[in-house]
Amino acid sequence: MFKCVIVLFTYGISITGFSQEDNEKNEIKVIARVQTDKVLLRWAATTPSSWLRGNKYGYLIERYTVLRDGNLLNPPEKKSLATAIPMPLEQWKEAVEKNDYAAIMAQALYGETFEVEETQGGLAQIINKSREIEQRFSFALFAADLNFEASKMAALGYEDVDIKNNEEYLYKVISLVPEELMKIEPGIVTIKIKEAEPLPAPIDLIAVPDDKNILLTWEYAMFKSIYNAYFVERSENGIDFKRLGGDTPLVNLNDKPGAPARRMFYVDTLSQNNKTFHYRVIGVSPFGEQGTPSEVVSAQGIKKLSSVPHISRHEFDNKGGVIINWDFAKETENEITGFELNWAAQEKGPYKVVKTGIPASSRKTTYAEPEPSNYFRVTALGKNNQKTTSLTAFVQTIDSIPPAAPIGLLGTVDTLGLVKLQWEANLEKDMLGYRVFRGNLDKEELSQITIDPINRTTFIDTVQVKSLNSSVFYQIVAVDKRFNMSDYSEKLRLKKPDVVPPSSPVFKGYKVDPKGIYLKWINSTSDDVVAHKLFRQRMDQSEKGWLPIFETDTITQYIDSNIESGIKYRYAIFAEDDSGLQSVPSTPITITSQTSTDEDLIKGFSLVADRVNKNISISWRKLPEDVLEITIYKSKKDEKPILFKQMPNSTNKVIDNSISPGNTYVYSLKVITKQGNHSKMKTKEVIF
Repeated sequence: MFKCVIVLFTYGISITGFSQEDNEKNEIKVIARVQTDKVLLRWAATTPSSWLRGNKYGYLIERYTVLRDGNLLNPPEKKSLATAIPMPLEQWKEAVEKNDYAAIMAQALYGETFEVEETQGGLAQIINKSREIEQRFSFALFAADLNFEASKMAALGYEDVDIKNNEEYLYKVISLVPEELMKIEPGIVTIKIKEAEPLPAPIDLIAVPDDKNILLTWEYAMFKSIYNAYFVERSENGIDFKRLGGDTPLVNLNDKPGAPARRMFYVDTLSQNNKTFHYRVIGVSPFGEQGTPSEVVSAQGIKKLSSVPHISRHEFDNKGGVIINWDFAKETENEITGFELNWAAQEKGPYKVVKTGIPASSRKTTYAEPEPSNYFRVTALGKNNQKTTSLTAFVQTIDSIPPAAPIGLLGTVDTLGLVKLQWEANLEKDMLGYRVFRGNLDKEELSQITIDPINRTTFIDTVQVKSLNSSVFYQIVAVDKRFNMSDYSEKLRLKKPDVVPPSSPVFKGYKVDPKGIYLKWINSTSDDVVAHKLFRQRMDQSEKGWLPIFETDTITQYIDSNIESGIKYRYAIFAEDDSGLQSVPSTPITITSQTSTDEDLIKGFSLVADRVNKNISISWRKLPEDVLEITIYKSKKDEKPILFKQMPNSTNKVIDNSISPGNTYVYSLKVITKQGNHSKMKTKEVIF
């Protein structure tokens, strides 16, 4: 066993397509490439734990011939090619001495410890904080990507040399880890044997010069499945190229799951400016192959502009234009070609160029058509496409005239409470937008419901339809770019769809007399009621259902005279609003009618004064059986009668002992039948 320290001199390390994504599923991924007279296979487990067990138990490589001479073989011809397991430690010594990637692979497989010394980049620092098995797994795949010989020694690569040009194969890499320990899905790849294709040249290489450095960038995403690393080469004469960074290739650390990188970047630091250098890049495949070099680009370092413009003051001319003045070092005028003026309506931009071609010797310029609010920057243009830009200067024009009040305000409210407003656009050129105000009462002050001025002439609002307010009110105010506010528009009243029935009326009282049933009620308190409807129901089932008997708007009483005597009736009253909605009925009341009858039921009514015994005898004949009760009223002559007696039908005589001599007494009789009818009253008087 041995110990080594891995030093990375590039941006960091890369884990290729086998494990770049956070894949928790235990499986094997396989890729293949045809070379002259052989097929190269590369595979890897997708998790550290499955890789670790694969190192112990190994892999089985199977090949299935599926096509021959264009004909499908059924079943395919199966052939077991090899069983791969990492080579023992003692067989790595020679490879480790010659190859850094073999050393990394051997340390990942067999090292007692696994340390990473960080000199540049952030990914190595992250790996330092991970578990050691994850470090070993990551670096093993990295080494396998960059050196095919190391991948074969680590049981992550294989060469199939027994191939035929007229056949197509399916390769299957099977983990030999027992399923009871871990289930690992096999990896499959198909390939057609044909003439080996050269690897493509990287494209879109661009060199961006700066002060003593050159930024190189090229297309990455298009060749991501082909190349996993790149060499950058530089030349001073365009012929003899030397690799930057030695034999350590560059990998893309910006390529992350969920945020794939589009381009590769590399910065070459220069010892001097104004010297031309030539660059090209070469891709490295997961099989360790180097592709065709890219086209050559050339660039040289350029000196940065040493001066920055500074806006010193501004003023208005007699035409309303803004004169912008700035300072710039006179001795650095030879470094620039001139100036340009940038303008924006807001400090954060976006800025646009409003004046170009300003000479390098100029220190002021005029902007003829300023807005109410203006933000200016002056940019110095270097001779090498460099720029320096001043800080922002704010210029505000004088404007105290508000826009006109908006006109033509219209709107609608649907049954869901969705309000749609529209109005005519103002004609002022400095319009910023409109503010919308809303209220629930005509006399109240409306409240603003827009946070910022809106730049359109329509607005959508929502209101509560089921509320006590039947209307909603709107007004619009126009705002210019100096935040001057117009007068309010005409107030718009919108009637809400009526979905709330009115409140119910309430019966206040009733009275029964011979003329009929006298009813009183309290009207509904809702302000949109247009009618109160009184209904009656006869309880003896001779009539079915409720019958309307009276309708009014404001009257609160009614005499129901169209009734029969002695019948029970139920009464209910409803309120109806101007939308046709009807309230819940009042609590019904049940009343029995009481009307007089013309039938003369009292016969033989007589009064006898017994002055000896000091009483008056009141008698009458036997009454019919349907008489329920006999009522007798008594009074002295010219006085108000009072109830004297109430007796059942079984009695036909009463003695009055409560009398005094020298008075005239008046007695009245009336009977009530079982049907509730009252007979005619009989009255007689006697002198005692």
